[in-house]
Amino acid sequence: MSTQSDQTIDAINRFMDSFIGFGTDFAPIFDAADNDPDCAIAAAYAAMLGIFMETPEGREIAGKYYAQAKSALSKATDRERLFTAAVFDLCDQEVGNLLKKLRELVTDHPGDLFAAKFGQNSYFNIGDDEAMLWIADSVFDRHKACAYVHGMRAFGREQSSMLELAEEDGRKATEMQRKEPWAHHAVAHVMLTQGRHDEGIKWMQDLSNEWEDRNSFMFTHNWWHQALFYLEQEDFETPLKLYDEKVWGVDKTYSLDQVNAISLLWRLEQLGVNVGNRWQDISDHVAARSMINDQPFYDMHYGYALARGGKRDALERLMSGLEEMARVAPEITRKSWADVALPSTRGFIAIAEGNYHDAVRWLSKARPRYQEIGGSHAQRDLFELAWLTSLLNAGNYDEALPVLEARVNFRQDVPMDARLLARAKSRH
Repeated sequence: MSTQSDQTIDAINRFMDSFIGFGTDFAPIFDAADNDPDCAIAAAYAAMLGIFMETPEGREIAGKYYAQAKSALSKATDRERLFTAAVFDLCDQEVGNLLKKLRELVTDHPGDLFAAKFGQNSYFNIGDDEAMLWIADSVFDRHKACAYVHGMRAFGREQSSMLELAEEDGRKATEMQRKEPWAHHAVAHVMLTQGRHDEGIKWMQDLSNEWEDRNSFMFTHNWWHQALFYLEQEDFETPLKLYDEKVWGVDKTYSLDQVNAISLLWRLEQLGVNVGNRWQDISDHVAARSMINDQPFYDMHYGYALARGGKRDALERLMSGLEEMARVAPEITRKSWADVALPSTRGFIAIAEGNYHDAVRWLSKARPRYQEIGGSHAQRDLFELAWLTSLLNAGNYDEALPVLEARVNFRQDVPMDARLLARAKSRH
């Protein structure tokens, strides 16, 4: 790194560890960048943190450090210049250019595990499973003594349906470093996909003490995974308890905490559970968001929560932004906004209003392309369930039946799937 400051090096190491390991020690990067204005990459990390804050104030902070990084670029190494340029693309919402630079970083500088993690996250947001795995494979040999790279490869493999290899990597990462919650999460994905619910519950429960000091997303998301194991077994009391105690309430302003909570509450409701007045609190916080239309995957959740909570003004603002993104989003994501997120959100609003025929009409257009809006297979299954339960509520049993039969055949002995299939057959 282009610095002589021990403070800068320490702050960067803490920032990187927190990002890769889902920790909380981010803030020192601001002081380090302020005290070392000639270190471009320190300013780049500070600009990233401003973006991660998801507020107008955070954007202003990002702009300040963007300018500082730009003025210090002449003193940077080739790697630092390339990474800093990628951060400029992040700030400017130039998604295609960002992905290109991150691929170049992974190829030419495989020692930069932070760039690899950032790259994997960025490809995750556009549903490119092949690139996610390619990134992990590209840096694996350089970092194979590090648990984090095993966790990264585990998730890339799981999303690429290499389930046995993914579990092997996830278990290896956990053996190397017990506090590797991303690896715990990857194994949970495998177990959920394979219908190994009892194993999954034990796996996550045994490791749950390692999540207490992780950031709010990782804490709530791993408890969300635990709740899904119970929910799919049709134990609905436990997921509601986990929702109240673990999933909702750590950081009610943060996008991914909101998405975890919406996803769990909506799943329960689709299975006939009375969730009481819980939509009111979450819709209040979604309506208060200053930053919307950031990710199509997020907006699809927000739309249902706002409709379900009766937040008409906020919902109109969300939909107006969705329509604009369908026209002006970066080319690489524009079609996912226009052809997937926008019709889906209209369908989800129809569900909240009880208009299941309209929901089926909108969701049937978008369903074949859900991969494009990012998220994991497990997360996107929420949207599949929304479509299936809408078909059942609309009386379209012929369309729902073969899909539900395929689910039951793929994951045998899952009570949730069996109950939905029985419902389709009996009405049929």
